[in-house]
Amino acid sequence: MLNIFAKCLLVATSLSPVLGAVAVNQFERGKPCTNWIWWLGGALFLVLLCDALLRYAKEHAQKQLFYIKEFERKDQEMLTYLFIYLLPFIRSENSTFANEWITSVYILAIIILAIAYADAFHFNPVMRFLGYRFYAVRDRDGVSNLLISKTDLRRPDKEVQTVGLARNVYLHIGEQDA
Repeated sequence: MLNIFAKCLLVATSLSPVLGAVAVNQFERGKPCTNWIWWLGGALFLVLLCDALLRYAKEHAQKQLFYIKEFERKDQEMLTYLFIYLLPFIRSENSTFANEWITSVYILAIIILAIAYADAFHFNPVMRFLGYRFYAVRDRDGVSNLLISKTDLRRPDKEVQTVGLARNVYLHIGEQDA
């Protein structure tokens, strides 16, 4: 299982689209390159960090078998993410978020901590961009968990190889059909 620092980093990567939106907004308003390039660089860095953290977890976290009794896709939650976090930042006329870096860091830190402590990894559009899908799954005991997988789940009553990312959050590391 990831430590709290790695968990917060993984959640922080979900804010990459917000930083990218700020960069595009600054570019569209005719701001000089020095104003928006840092936002774009930060967004790209977070995408790379997300990929690196998931690869690290696959290689170094303790592997375990996870029995899937039933599942349901949860990818649709990305739309909620986009409306809640993205639109307010890019549509305001005088975007404080883009102009005041201390306020920006504070807002991002609050969002990261709130999502990390809620174990809401499925709000990460960067992981979806990298090809991962999110599933609400129940194990043999009927306990609800979140399974993140690059493989489409097609049938229940199957064991898959996973690593634990957080309490009740698992990363499917097998490459075979599930």
